[in-house]
Amino acid sequence: MKIGGKPISAKWITVAAGILAGIILLGFYLYPSEPDVPPRDAVIKALRSTMQARSYEYTIKMSTVIDGREQVVSQVQGWKENQDRIHIKGQIFDSEIDFYQIDSTTYTKDQLTGEWVKITDNNLNQQEIFMGELNPLANFAFKELNDTEFSGSENIDGDRFLVYNSLPVIDNPYMEVLWKDFRYRFWVEPRPMRIHKAEAEAVSKNDPSDKLKLVVEFHNYNGDIEIQPPVKN
Repeated sequence: MKIGGKPISAKWITVAAGILAGIILLGFYLYPSEPDVPPRDAVIKALRSTMQARSYEYTIKMSTVIDGREQVVSQVQGWKENQDRIHIKGQIFDSEIDFYQIDSTTYTKDQLTGEWVKITDNNLNQQEIFMGELNPLANFAFKELNDTEFSGSENIDGDRFLVYNSLPVIDNPYMEVLWKDFRYRFWVEPRPMRIHKAEAEAVSKNDPSDKLKLVVEFHNYNGDIEIQPPVKN
């Protein structure tokens, strides 16, 4: 065989074929056309892997549609380092918030004075008012994942994700008070299986035309995230 008038040895042809085969096999491993895990198991595995991540960045947007008008309830950006170091910044109920939880100490910024307020011996689990914002995985507490289906794959910013739809029975008393008929859509990283993005929608128990919408995204898994107190002690 010749390329450009120069002979190519059988050895190099074999090497090139081996490299090409390796690339193809790697592509099938990293980006399978069909996942080899049942849909329900895949979502559970992705949620567990996300929970086990040492650190990550995330965004949360929650909105309601009441009488045909959409209103943002909360929109925050968060950073998580280990289990007890979290920083969130954004807007909740029309109020700007900047909030740190470092071990058992809370730092919150007074939006009127710009000063930081420090609260000691304040356990993270007691922050129920910010539960979904401080712990984005609280939005994925399920009693059961019903009717979970694989709906294909989707490219987001050049990366390919597996997409699943589910009708879960949620385990979140704060969301269950007003809402029902939850529908979730998950974008899952193929390798390793972790949640990249999730969207949820529910309808009001009082008026089915009113809706709750939730979008959560995760980035920079196990990245170099360091959360320090905003003020000197």
